[in-house]
Amino acid sequence: MLKYLLKQFRDVKREGHKEFIKKLSLLFKLITTIPFYLVAVVCWVFITLVRPFVLIRIDVISSTNFGYFVLTPALYYCKKKLKIDQPERKCIDLFCLDHQGFKKYNKQIEKMWRRKLFFLPSILLKPIYNINKIIPKYKIPTLNIQSKLNIRDVENLIEKYQPLSFTKEEEKIGKENLFKFGLNENDKFVCLAVRDAAYQNEKISPKLTDWSHHNFRNEDIDNFTLAAEELTKRGYFVFRMGVVAEKQFKTNNPKIIDYAFSKYRSDFMDVYLGAKCSFCISTGLGFDEVPYVFGRPIAYLVLPVGEFRTHNEKFLITTKKHLLLNENRKLSLSEIFKYGLAYAFDTKIYEKKGVKLIDYEPEEIKEFTLEMLEMTENKSKTRGESEILQKSFQKIYKTSLENLSPEEKGKSPYIKSHGEIKSNFSSSFLEKNNWWLK
Repeated sequence: MLKYLLKQFRDVKREGHKEFIKKLSLLFKLITTIPFYLVAVVCWVFITLVRPFVLIRIDVISSTNFGYFVLTPALYYCKKKLKIDQPERKCIDLFCLDHQGFKKYNKQIEKMWRRKLFFLPSILLKPIYNINKIIPKYKIPTLNIQSKLNIRDVENLIEKYQPLSFTKEEEKIGKENLFKFGLNENDKFVCLAVRDAAYQNEKISPKLTDWSHHNFRNEDIDNFTLAAEELTKRGYFVFRMGVVAEKQFKTNNPKIIDYAFSKYRSDFMDVYLGAKCSFCISTGLGFDEVPYVFGRPIAYLVLPVGEFRTHNEKFLITTKKHLLLNENRKLSLSEIFKYGLAYAFDTKIYEKKGVKLIDYEPEEIKEFTLEMLEMTENKSKTRGESEILQKSFQKIYKTSLENLSPEEKGKSPYIKSHGEIKSNFSSSFLEKNNWWLK
């Protein structure tokens, strides 16, 4: 308790009177919740008593991570509809949403999940959830759908059951909005989701959280211009996605739409565009779970390599080259694992290991994009030399995962989240960089 109080004083001293007012407001809210906790105790007892007749399970869903907010309820919902890992007796699942004070969360996804799941007001269910955590016995079963173990669809459940859908009215609104962007009904488009620091800094101030550990995941949107221009030549529109972005997408091409800076940007269109795109190009951010949940193909530019999404044939993967500075040479895939970089989620780890990540060249991104285009338009299968390279990649990647040390396996939440390796790695990358599979 003393440590907690000292922390509050330090926060106020560092941030000033605004922080003091904020904490005072939180204290007031805490006091006003006391009656709800008294009601929660009664509800907890009731739920426990009726367990022999009906099983009631509870969970709190956080909306603060967009990707988790889209995918984890989807996996739960698919399992429920497909009757996978479900209780044999009658069961009622109750949820509440926790926005954790963040204003930046997608209201459309919230609306769509409210149509599918049984939500109670958080002021009622969250106290029950909190009380349940501190009771040692006779707990109410909690679903924990946003557990680290539930953030990959390695069983490809979403191919078996579509969890989300738009209403007829929403479909009409979506088409009308596409028309505002200059698209006709039969026009094809691609979503371009390029990560930078803007969204995280707006969600949580860099004064409160140091986001520099994520710098290695950020990309320069200018490096994607060549790929976007090429897509328009092939008849596609390109939407540069984002709630906010650090800088505008510099282009005069009317078929390249800087949606992140558009007056027509909305929570609804964030979801609608992701659901209706021909495919998505993503550098790894929460948005790409939208096209995934709606069954759209995705081209991933992924870091770190342990994050590769390998379980679905609709995925195409590439990554950055890792330059070992003291030897002035690039690391192979197996060496990236051996150097402890497969699950390096902090920029400082690469610096400590003496490894520089080489930025994607615009030409590389264009080739990767065209490979994805070929895959989606012609549904081409790899043959000949390319097929041999893919099998070699799959073998090395699988073996490298299996050979991780016990310590690395304990720190890596996605170790068991690859499933059968079905995704292709970029053939153009493998053909031009034969050292990578050594």
